Amino acid sequence: MLRLLLSLSCLAILGYAAYRWLPAWPAAASASTAAHTQLPAEPAASAPDSSAKAQEISATKLAPTKTVHHSPEQPVGRPIVNTLELQMALARPGFSPGSIDGSIGTQTRQALSAYQLAHQLHPSGEFDHATQATLKITEPIYARVTLTASDFAAIDPPPVSWRERGNRTRMAYHSILEMLAETCMSDPDLIQQLNPELDFNSLQPGQVVVVPHMPPVRLHHPVSHLQISLSARTLQAISPHGRIVFHCPVSIARRVDKRPSGALRVEVRVENPNYTFNPAILSSAAAREGISQKFVIQPGPNNPVGSIWIGLNLPSYGIHGTPEPEKVGRTESSGCFRLANWNAQTLIGLVEVGTTVHVDP
Repeated sequence: MLRLLLSLSCLAILGYAAYRWLPAWPAAASASTAAHTQLPAEPAASAPDSSAKAQEISATKLAPTKTVHHSPEQPVGRPIVNTLELQMALARPGFSPGSIDGSIGTQTRQALSAYQLAHQLHPSGEFDHATQATLKITEPIYARVTLTASDFAAIDPPPVSWRERGNRTRMAYHSILEMLAETCMSDPDLIQQLNPELDFNSLQPGQVVVVPHMPPVRLHHPVSHLQISLSARTLQAISPHGRIVFHCPVSIARRVDKRPSGALRVEVRVENPNYTFNPAILSSAAAREGISQKFVIQPGPNNPVGSIWIGLNLPSYGIHGTPEPEKVGRTESSGCFRLANWNAQTLIGLVEVGTTVHVDP
């Protein structure tokens, strides 16, 4: 009898441990669920959690995140159990690993190192014990987005030429998948992996898509200067006390002679900028399409400079967004410093006209 009781006790302990440490997985959703529903923390049954609180937010506009300051001695949240949660926990306070994809890579390690430096930890780039004690994840991990007719109205097919871009009244998202991925700071492949039952080529209003819960990052820290590393392809905002308060990947110029260096400064800040196609600068595209005159491309997330333009005191140079966030830091630009739109949107709230930008080799 004693042996039987011990066996049952061990099974109970093992069962609880397995339940506690399995990665959280989203519950199924119904069409009547609110547009952006917080999901339960633990593995859930296939039926929707009727007690979950809902936020009435459409896929086209997520609510701004609330700024909360926590003491490093009292980390808030629970332990991180997988790479997806690690990337989300880094990105939420402004240490961006680029497009969240659930896999460890150079950009995630760079974000982790920046977080460690900012919190006076050894910058190993590894999720070591000291970092685990400080960096936690808060619920919810996932959100459910119910697609609406207005979401589909915000989509346009991709243009086939520069001329067509110039004729458009807006540079909108090209698919629901692209819209969801960008508003959740995620790689489109991750969104598809979280929703294996959905055909993203035939989505309809009323369908529900599971996404990482990633509200926009809006930081309120004083910044003395920006630091751009050409070799690491990173951009960091530094406080007057020398602390990293924001970090993200950046694309730099393809040609070495087009890469500025030294001290620059911010001269203009523009949200939702338009873009002037200049055949003298984009000569190859102009020759291919027979374009000889400048023209203006309207604002939108797929504008060539994305949703943000931070102009520098070097003619035609700036820090800006991009229509292809998954390529940031992995491909090269014509000369400017290119960020994911969501990181450019965070950055514009941190800099002012006159902010110094140090560009290091």
